[in-house]
Amino acid sequence: MASSSNPPPDDLSGEGASQPAPHFGERGRVQVPGGDSVDLMGYQFSFQQNLEAGTGKSVFIEADSLPVQRDLDWESVTSSVTNYRTENGRTYHAYKDGSYFYPNDIDEQDRQQFEHVVLQHLMGGRLYFAPFSQERPPKRILDIGTGTGIWAVEMGFEYPTAKVLGTDLSAIQPTDVPLNVEFYVEDTRDPWHWYRQEDRFDYIHTRMTLGCWEDVKTDVVQKSFDQLEPGGWFEAQDLLSTILCDDGTMADDNPLKLHFEDIADATASEGRPLRSGDRWRRACEEVGFVDVTEYVFKIPINGWPRELRWKELGKMWEANFLHGIQAVTYGPLGRIRNLSRNQMEMLLLDVRKSISDTSVHAYQKFFIVLGRKPFPDEERHNPHHTEDTPMADS
Repeated sequence: MASSSNPPPDDLSGEGASQPAPHFGERGRVQVPGGDSVDLMGYQFSFQQNLEAGTGKSVFIEADSLPVQRDLDWESVTSSVTNYRTENGRTYHAYKDGSYFYPNDIDEQDRQQFEHVVLQHLMGGRLYFAPFSQERPPKRILDIGTGTGIWAVEMGFEYPTAKVLGTDLSAIQPTDVPLNVEFYVEDTRDPWHWYRQEDRFDYIHTRMTLGCWEDVKTDVVQKSFDQLEPGGWFEAQDLLSTILCDDGTMADDNPLKLHFEDIADATASEGRPLRSGDRWRRACEEVGFVDVTEYVFKIPINGWPRELRWKELGKMWEANFLHGIQAVTYGPLGRIRNLSRNQMEMLLLDVRKSISDTSVHAYQKFFIVLGRKPFPDEERHNPHHTEDTPMADS
């Protein structure tokens, strides 16, 4: 196992800056167990397109002699996954209602889109660290907890020959997506019966799913290992929620620090711990992955660093934090601590001030963990190496 802590590269425009930007629609193409998706976006459907060339005669469309009988009522299934719970002015997923504490409304979707930009800034424009390229592209990709689907869509653009599947509890993905990208409403903690068992993935990815799992090893890593083909890669990109500081500028009673400790304790009591970012490496090693590598990045809470690239990253993370602090608070403290909306907003007054306090040199850790499924006759060995690079001068 190799472990390193790296700053973002000098060229923060990143390798992905030249990639075509996807256009996002209002509603995602969604598939649920037992149902097929139909996507007519971009399909040229006109009278001229349905005339035999040069004859003026319309093309005869033959009916299927063996029509498919659906086992599921599509309308009822659709409504069951989109009839979102409304709570304290925010909406939450309907499928497996209550199993995830954080909202799925437009405000949260906008935040997730911006967070994607921030994380690419952190990683030098990269979408992934698995060893794929245009010369060695993946064939079947699974994105667990896809959220708005932006990562899956961009992977679909980058690898047009690959099949990209995204799963989530909420049907909030876009409509206008590459033809090789599909989304499913699914709970990853359940048995993976939503695709053909003979179809194996060669790349499984998950990102920013803290608070989703009771145990990352059981809920995600073991299942991913089982469904990868030999030689396939698993990659987790996740945040450790703990607010950290190296130089003593953060007091023990810092409002942001205490707030996230309270949320982490509350969610852990309900089997959805936030402190999971540093657990992926061990889980990958324990289930049998080889070539396990861990990268650890530090993300400044705001623009306190002196070095420009870190200051820019910190200001972006501060904006993301301020946008999302209500979302991360309302579910856990409202449902578990039984706080009212007014009580939570009063609590957040000092928390928001703390987020923007540049006299406190606070940061969070972001983990990227890779592992490869070995071939049947391959010896399993994980060497240990640690490399640490300071984040920046304060």
